[in-house]
Amino acid sequence: MQQQQRRVTAVAVVVGAGYGYFGAAMAGAQLTLAPALGLTVAEQGTLFAVPVLGMLLGVLVAARVVARAGRRGTLLAASAVVGVVGGASPLVADLVWLDATRFVVGVAFGVSTVVVPIWVAEAAPPGVRGRIAVLYQVSTVAGIVAAFLLAYALGGWRVVLGVTALLAALAVVLLRGAPETVPGSGPSVAPKAARGVVAELFGPRYRTLTGFVVALGTLVQLTGISAVSNFSPLIFAGMGYRGTLALLVLPAVVQVSGLLAALASAATIERFGRRATLLTGTAVMAAGHALLVLAFARDSGGTALGLAGLLVFTIGFNAGLGSLLWIYAAEGYTDRLRSAGATALLLPNLTANVLLAQFFLGALTAFGGAATFGVLLGVTALSWLYLFRVAPETRGRSLEEIHAYWQAGRRWPAY
Repeated sequence: MQQQQRRVTAVAVVVGAGYGYFGAAMAGAQLTLAPALGLTVAEQGTLFAVPVLGMLLGVLVAARVVARAGRRGTLLAASAVVGVVGGASPLVADLVWLDATRFVVGVAFGVSTVVVPIWVAEAAPPGVRGRIAVLYQVSTVAGIVAAFLLAYALGGWRVVLGVTALLAALAVVLLRGAPETVPGSGPSVAPKAARGVVAELFGPRYRTLTGFVVALGTLVQLTGISAVSNFSPLIFAGMGYRGTLALLVLPAVVQVSGLLAALASAATIERFGRRATLLTGTAVMAAGHALLVLAFARDSGGTALGLAGLLVFTIGFNAGLGSLLWIYAAEGYTDRLRSAGATALLLPNLTANVLLAQFFLGALTAFGGAATFGVLLGVTALSWLYLFRVAPETRGRSLEEIHAYWQAGRRWPAY
C-alpha cells in the first residue's frame, strides 16, 4: 500500500509539473520569441489560446480514450504524445507550426487533466487523497517556476520550450509501474451512452453537484489566474519594470510564493478543512486584485504595490481554489460518473481560459491595468459570495457520505 501511495504521488507530481511547465514556458519564451517571429498582440494570444482549444478537444475525447486504454493506459499514451510532439514543437521557427504542435500537446494535456484527479481519487487511500490532490497543484506551480527561471538562465526560446518533452518522458517511466485502478474496464462514460450521461448529470440526483462543478470551473478562470500566469512578464512591464531579470525572475518569485502557499495548504487542509481554506484563499485573491488596481491607477511609484498585488493574488489562489478545484468533482460523483463530472468542470473552465488567453493582453493594452484588474476584482468578489453560500465541508467524510450529500440536495445523511 505504501509503495502504491508513493507511486501515485510521484505520477501526480510529475504530470502536474509538466502541465505547469508547458503553460508557463511560452510566457518565458515570449520575450524572445515574439520579436524573433515579428508577432502581433493577437498572434501572441494564439500561442496561449490554441493549446487551450486543444485541451477542450482532449476533454471531450477523454472518455473514449479511457474506454479503450483504461486510466493508467490513457495517462501513459498522453504523456508519450507530449514527449514526442512537445520535443518537435520548437524545432521550426514558424507561428503555424508552433500553434499546430501546441494544439496537439494541448489535446494530450486535456485528456490527462480529466484522468489524473479521477485516478488519484481511486488509487489513493482516503486519508491522503486530499493531500495528493493538493500536491498535484503544488507540482503544477513548481513547473511554472522552473519555466521562468530556465527562460532567464537559458535565454533561447527553443530550449525552454523543449524541456516539456523531458518531463513527459519521466512521466512515462513512472506510469509503467503505476496501478490501474479499474482493471479491464473503461470509465463511466461509454461513447454510446454519452447523451444519457449528460441527462443524468443534470437530472434530479446530480443537478445540484453539476451546477456547483460548472460554476466552480468557470469562476476559477474568470478570476484571472491563467492570465496572470501567461502574461506576468508583460504585466510587470506595464507596471514599469524593465530588464530581463525583473521580467522573468520576478514572475518566478511570484510563483514561488504560490508554491509555498500550496505546500502550506497541503499540510493544513485536513486540519482546517476544505471550506475554510477555499473561502480564505478567495478573499486573499480579491485583496491581491485590489492592490493591482491601485498600482495601475497610480501615475508613478506603483511597481512595489503591483508586485505585492501579484504576490497576494497568487498566494490566495494556490492556497485555496487552485488546490481544491479538483477535489470537489473527484469526491462528489460516483465511479460511474466521475469521468463525466471532471469533464463538466473542465469544459467551462477551459472555455473561459481560451477567452482570457486570447483577449487579456489586448484588454490590458487597450483599457489599461486598472480597468482590467477592476473587472477581475469584481468577478473574484462574486466568486467568494457564491462559494460562501454553496461550498460544503467534506473533510473526514467518506466518498459514500459525500455522494449522499449532493444527491440529497446538499443535506448530509443522518447516520
